[in-house]
Amino acid sequence: MTDLKLLSDAQMQQFLAHGYLCLKTELPPSFHDAIYARFDEIIGQDAPISPGNNLLPYVPDLTAVFEDANVKGALTSVLGKDYVMHPHRALHNNMPGTDAQTTHKDSYWGYTRRVRNHRPRWVMIMYVPQETPVERGPTGVIPGSQYQLQNPDQTIMPEVPGALEKGGFLLIHYDVWHHKMKNFTDLKRFMMKFEFIRMQPPAEPSWDHQDKSWTLQSLPGIDLTPVWQRQWSWLSGARLPDDDLSEAAVSDALANISNTDRSRRLEGVNMLARDPKAVAAHLDILGGLLSDPFEPVAIDAAYGMARVGADAIPALAQAMRDGDGVEPNVNRSSERGEAAAAGQVTRSASYGMVEIGKAAIPALLDLLQGGQQRVRTHACFALGEIEVADTAVMDALVEATQDAEPRVRINAVEALGLKPGTPASIQALTAALKDEDDQMRFSAAFSLAQLGPVAQPAVPALKMALSDTNRYVPGYAVEALERIGTPDALATLVPYLKTARWCPKTTPASTY
Repeated sequence: MTDLKLLSDAQMQQFLAHGYLCLKTELPPSFHDAIYARFDEIIGQDAPISPGNNLLPYVPDLTAVFEDANVKGALTSVLGKDYVMHPHRALHNNMPGTDAQTTHKDSYWGYTRRVRNHRPRWVMIMYVPQETPVERGPTGVIPGSQYQLQNPDQTIMPEVPGALEKGGFLLIHYDVWHHKMKNFTDLKRFMMKFEFIRMQPPAEPSWDHQDKSWTLQSLPGIDLTPVWQRQWSWLSGARLPDDDLSEAAVSDALANISNTDRSRRLEGVNMLARDPKAVAAHLDILGGLLSDPFEPVAIDAAYGMARVGADAIPALAQAMRDGDGVEPNVNRSSERGEAAAAGQVTRSASYGMVEIGKAAIPALLDLLQGGQQRVRTHACFALGEIEVADTAVMDALVEATQDAEPRVRINAVEALGLKPGTPASIQALTAALKDEDDQMRFSAAFSLAQLGPVAQPAVPALKMALSDTNRYVPGYAVEALERIGTPDALATLVPYLKTARWCPKTTPASTY
């Protein structure tokens, strides 16, 4: 295989801020023509039949897309070398005259499943085998929207069409707001969606990294610089730059924060967040903005507060308590931002706690013990994101896997997957494979996959998980067994794969 075509610093910064990149494979036009013809055969007729999660065995030639130097290079750049393909796959058609889809975020295959990451742990590849200009109904993306749950106001965050050349692909942050655009032509449009997940935290930059400075070349509709720079710092190890604001600049920032115009408030927060001394002097003001009706203001306020480290913990912890409660029992409406206001204060404050890091752990442990459902859920999330695995943290997360609330259990299980495996955590994850909640079970299987060989004691339970009634539990169990890699793990895995084998050459017209 040719060398990977890694992203540049400019492309990585563009991705972190805008949430997507338009790229192209190196595969020849004849390859894409053949894939288009195959897609047309599968779902391009009057009675379409979608292969769903069987897309890859149905069209095995698609494996060439994921071995392409540009695709693999883009995935490696964002997720590191150790990433996996999610068991969900989809082939989307957009027939001539088809109306636009509602703007949405994709779910995590369970609508109560998890707190959404700001750190780039999960991305999608959207590949098209045909030229897809704006009039042919590409995927519309709202740049910069991946960090908020509010359905973006397109008067200030306008949509852009993810128009692509033949063989092009979108690399998008999993949480970006997007939708299928209307197809105004008399031509069919096919798109293949696959998902990929980071398995290990970044130890060093995994792209073509030349310069640690943040030099974003173009802004999306809103400026979330405090958030973007934190993601850049997490990936690259770069230290956040500090400004020394003049009294006049601080006064201007405070005046903007008091403005009724939401864009001016955001501008004021971002100005203040550049100077830790100014943040320390006005923590109360920033804390009050965590309930701002314009969610980007609340998010940037939380990240700004994190600039002063431990000094912000009491205010952020109190904010998490103030916003505590029980999350609404939502379904697909959660993809459309209808539940965005619920939990905003707790959610935003938890992101600030994550960025403070180790010093926030005692407060988060207290919140986990004394909070209601919402606080306990977000405390588990934050403890997972903070890369510390001392005894107190591990004991608390293991205990939380037995919480009465599924949201808490799920986020505790996910947090354990981000920590080094211990006998107690592996036992807790193994037990979680039998939880009554299917989201809990596939989260447990995925966390065991993240742990790799140390999860060997879970092999018997993973064998049972291969016959789980939820379609994603076996997919993650396969990944876990392969990554554990011991003889007994592989002896469990191979017979299952032989039984599950799909013959792509078998069709109704050719059955044997």
